[in-house]
Amino acid sequence: MTIDMSAIPAECIFKQGEDWMLVAPIPDFIAAEVAAYSAAQRATMKHIVGPEAVRREVVGNRMRQDRLCAAIVNGEIAGCISYRMDGEGSVWPDAKRFRAHFGPVSGTVRYLLAEATLRRGQPEELYLEGFKVDPAARGRGIGTNLLHWLGAEVVRRGKSRWRTEASVTAAPAMRVYQGVGAKPTKTVNLGPIGRIADRPKFTVLVWEPPVDEASRRNG
Repeated sequence: MTIDMSAIPAECIFKQGEDWMLVAPIPDFIAAEVAAYSAAQRATMKHIVGPEAVRREVVGNRMRQDRLCAAIVNGEIAGCISYRMDGEGSVWPDAKRFRAHFGPVSGTVRYLLAEATLRRGQPEELYLEGFKVDPAARGRGIGTNLLHWLGAEVVRRGKSRWRTEASVTAAPAMRVYQGVGAKPTKTVNLGPIGRIADRPKFTVLVWEPPVDEASRRNG
């Protein structure tokens, strides 16, 4: 599906460049495409649900359109960022789809495991659950601006910070996170358990609003 970028309502355009735009909240007419793209990027569910095509089919059918920002480049979805808030993410699984695809027993178990991965986070924060920019779309500042959108959401939602986890080997992502002011707080080594989510060792990063933004939020 090629998206008509001129059909995106002005109130849904967070940022715009020469051949790209960041879209949030997600308009209804592209919601299904964005949900499928976002679900396909969930590497933490690869071992629970399966490869990208299966994640699109099983997980990518329901989305909270105000918790995700999509990057559209030349009419194609080329990146996204999403967050969890108060224990609920931008996409949420449908038990019926899991059972239909995997069977009643395996489907129920996989559904419960997927649910558990989507409920991390603390009441005072936004938890960055998905962040992706396609390689061909990089070099435009899209990743940095997606993180600026997330920072704006922290303030808009009245939270104190956003938090995420990055693999210690993901140097490009670490540079982008730290470039917007996120600070590493600790490194966690989960060993064999972490291989389920392809993150046996990762760094926790936290971003907090500048003092003037925090004061405006509270005052």
